[in-house]
Amino acid sequence: MIPPSASPSSQTCGGSESRARSDREPRSDGAESSINLKQAFPGALRAIARAQAESHVSQRIQQGAAASTVNREMTVLKHMLSRAFRWEYLGADRVAGLKPLREPSGRTRFLSLEEIERLLAACEDSISPCLRSFVVVALNTGMRRNEILGLTRKSVDWANRAATLADTKNGEARYVYLNDAALDALRSLPPWLDTTRLFPLAPNQTTMLFHRAVKRAGIEDFRLHDLRHTFASYQAMSGVAARGLQSLLGHKDPRMTMRYSHLSEAYLRAAVNGVQLGRGGQAAPLGTKVGTYLAPEPPSKTA
Repeated sequence: MIPPSASPSSQTCGGSESRARSDREPRSDGAESSINLKQAFPGALRAIARAQAESHVSQRIQQGAAASTVNREMTVLKHMLSRAFRWEYLGADRVAGLKPLREPSGRTRFLSLEEIERLLAACEDSISPCLRSFVVVALNTGMRRNEILGLTRKSVDWANRAATLADTKNGEARYVYLNDAALDALRSLPPWLDTTRLFPLAPNQTTMLFHRAVKRAGIEDFRLHDLRHTFASYQAMSGVAARGLQSLLGHKDPRMTMRYSHLSEAYLRAAVNGVQLGRGGQAAPLGTKVGTYLAPEPPSKTA
């Protein structure tokens, strides 16, 4: 059931940004990879040589592309050539065995509770009236940027508090559960006249608006995708097991979940202090006080 809302708004979600840009559907990572490959290899598949593929890798790194981005592009190319060889359209698979680039370990940057408040306050000053709602949804669901931008009112089951994601990074549909904060943020969005999407923003436009808010908030070294890290980190600190975290994040490979399961120093200190052995045979109480359900309160400096 779609909740009642105000009359359709003619205001753009991007504020003064171009309406034409915000109307575009968000592209998936696979679509971006395909576009880059088409530009780099405009001819027939049979014309692609190994040296050409290696040259493309070098050029993309020089252009500033991340190793993970280049690896995804080459995975698409290798899959195409492998299929063409298997189906006997090609006499040889010239890029078989091409090694992927070494990728750095996953980022562990996540916001403190104080930084979250500063970021949300900065979003209030954005030219976009829906940037704050976008950030709240990201913080409370762990959805990726394009997954949030692809949400429509029909894709949200308001009664059962869940959203259906038809187009995800791993290519499989999944369901995302919505807490009170995420639901309130989505309900606050007005219906738009020219689109069924809840967030009529273009991907790059969203990233630009977000980076401006981060700068206004005085937060350093924080990217839009780190909102997903923040969600996962606090879920882990609240006691969600690795298997549950994997399901919440929509990961196929459990190893991907481990990069999000790091804990803050305050949590680690509280966890170690929670079990004290060798003190007259008594252990410290397990139900120690925590600051919020997200993370334990750090020790008081005046204590």
